[in-house]
Amino acid sequence: MVTLFAGFAYLYVNTFVRKHQHAVILFVVNGLDLNTLNMARQQLGRSPLRGDPDDPAINDARRRAAYRSERLNLDSFWNIALLSLQEPGQPVPDEGANATALACGQRVENGFVAVDHSNEPLRSLIYAAEQAQRATGLVTTSSLVQPTPVAFYSTIKGTPEPYRNAVDLLYSGKIDVVLGGGEQYFTPANATNEWGRRDGRNLLNEAKNDGYEIVRTRDELNNVSTWPTFHTRQIFGLFAPDQFYFSSLQPENRRQPSLAEMTRVAISSLNYNYKGYFLVVEHDLVARAAERNFGQLAVNEVAEVDEAIESAVAYAGPDALVLVTNSYSLGAVGPLPSPSADDLVASPATVDANGNAVKPQAIPMAPPPQPAWLAGPGGPTVTRPQAAWLRQRGESGWFSTNAPGLLRPDAALRFQTQAPPISEPAWLASRGEGSSQLRGFLNNTDVFDIVNENF
Repeated sequence: MVTLFAGFAYLYVNTFVRKHQHAVILFVVNGLDLNTLNMARQQLGRSPLRGDPDDPAINDARRRAAYRSERLNLDSFWNIALLSLQEPGQPVPDEGANATALACGQRVENGFVAVDHSNEPLRSLIYAAEQAQRATGLVTTSSLVQPTPVAFYSTIKGTPEPYRNAVDLLYSGKIDVVLGGGEQYFTPANATNEWGRRDGRNLLNEAKNDGYEIVRTRDELNNVSTWPTFHTRQIFGLFAPDQFYFSSLQPENRRQPSLAEMTRVAISSLNYNYKGYFLVVEHDLVARAAERNFGQLAVNEVAEVDEAIESAVAYAGPDALVLVTNSYSLGAVGPLPSPSADDLVASPATVDANGNAVKPQAIPMAPPPQPAWLAGPGGPTVTRPQAAWLRQRGESGWFSTNAPGLLRPDAALRFQTQAPPISEPAWLASRGEGSSQLRGFLNNTDVFDIVNENF
């Protein structure tokens, strides 16, 4: 009798008393370590959100100090946690392992995504949300078959299987709103789609037959009607053959929507589910820029994320539980100092062959600037193969080592073809109802349990 009463009490509290957050939104911004974030805060001027924190323990002095230091919309996130990524025997997890810890609440070996050590599939937060009868969404600027998105809907071991993952996305779970890149893995191969599917299947047609509204361009996405219907609107959008291209290098009239536009449409479409919704928003381009040591390009992509955060809070409401994490870091050290007049000294006075004085010229005498990255293409080459690789990438337009601008790698301490993940903790910022649990020192696997409690 006591057991029966206890069970009834538990169900009553969880169903009628404990507040379940209607909107839960998780931003995953791979590679956005604290140094890159600080560079963005220094360089990006915008009008930040000024909503009061949900934590009444924050006193007026701290609130005023925080308002004075705000530079980004992200600065309105009052609860901060550091996430441990390491475990014995694996000091530096790869992208798939870090994504699995967030999405599924378990740590796995590098090379595994969403499966345990016995190769059994792990339940992700998206499936947990579906079991709670929530609407679900997955938005990404990477290919939908990359490790981080895959961790939220599928399983993969060893070598990625993008063509199988594309099928998994469509059929292993009915995610309501799917927006991202990777079009070539969903459509048949032809003369203009060299990397397309060899089995002849057109998964976009199959998605349409399954009830999805298909969108392929930015204009089509922005013209999607988000008025309420009798059921959650289902949208499947593909906007790039593979991952998105960097936003600051896009033409004005582009096919790719911005991250903020995709976030807005996703929230507007999911918001009418009376049981609530769970939305994953992944932005992969900070990591892609950081891998090549493109510091300014990485900062520009932080601006994309910050605009999407502003859209999320505006459309989901100030009480929505919104989380932002970098998942892993790539080793930014700090901004490179610009040459100044103090770095230049006059050359010694000289005379030409006729004995006429030659005008002194300023020459640099200061030591070279400190590296901005621990490792990557901007590091000094020490072998002929490294120099050849760097020269070939420059000739192909992959980046430019001569011309200044967004595609010139910053200096790095050590040369590698791309900056690898490092072992420092990830960070997580959150706001809204339920965010007070996400503070202090946590494991990255704890995020799964805390978010799942809000379903």
